[in-house]
Amino acid sequence: MRLILCLMTALPVLSACVPEKTGPDTPRSTQEAACAAAIAAHVNRPVAEVTPRWLSETNGIATVETLDGNRRHLCSVDASGRVTGYSHPRD
Repeated sequence: MRLILCLMTALPVLSACVPEKTGPDTPRSTQEAACAAAIAAHVNRPVAEVTPRWLSETNGIATVETLDGNRRHLCSVDASGRVTGYSHPRD
């Protein structure tokens, strides 16, 4: 019984060590792909020439940074992968 209680106590700590799933079918990868496609179309370049990176999520809307060479773009992307807008922040 003690062993079970110890394991139950340690489980939340151990689960924090497991990285979040980042495969091709995750919401994050879908959001990154959507932003990359939108920015590639915006700058009239192939998707392979832009680099997306998921940054954060607030209220179900993700912020994805996509680099076009050294130019930075930020997309707002919903959970279904729809880009709701993008901006060109000044660094």
